[in-house]
Amino acid sequence: MDTNPRSLKLAGLPIALSLLLSGCSQEKPGNAVPGPSSAAPSSSQSGNPANVFGDLKACELLEPTTTPKGFAAPEIERYESDNGCAAQKRGYASVSIYLVPEAGIDQLSPGQGTKVPTKVGGREAVEIPGDSGTEACTVAIAVTPTARMTASTSLNEGTNEEACALARELAIAAEPKLPKVG
Repeated sequence: MDTNPRSLKLAGLPIALSLLLSGCSQEKPGNAVPGPSSAAPSSSQSGNPANVFGDLKACELLEPTTTPKGFAAPEIERYESDNGCAAQKRGYASVSIYLVPEAGIDQLSPGQGTKVPTKVGGREAVEIPGDSGTEACTVAIAVTPTARMTASTSLNEGTNEEACALARELAIAAEPKLPKVG
């Protein structure tokens, strides 16, 4: 009997190969279909959340409001999602808009503030004065139950209400450009 480890490995190769190939058969043509699983719903069941915003970019929503107010050119930002944009006006404020395809307004944390239900352009929304402390506010608009747009403002000086007024202005300007889903 050959006890060379290399021979033993090679001897097992036909068995491993036959086990690997036994999963495929030419007897029944067609595509393999996986059995049931407890995984998350497929994109067709959940409305394909990754594409709910299509080619829409957050900077396209932010720039028309910030440039006339003297903000610096918006820059891509990826804090809340991969589709975010922020702009700053020195000595005044920093603002951002995010398109978040994988979390609706219900999943938004109020941070240090409190969620106040509201509507923007007929859509469900929440306003969160003081979400990141004083002089801050976020307005989030529901695009689907599992997708949102957020407009956030952080003032250098001022009140939460002043921050909310600017965040609302950003949200109201962006809302008509958001996809109509459902």
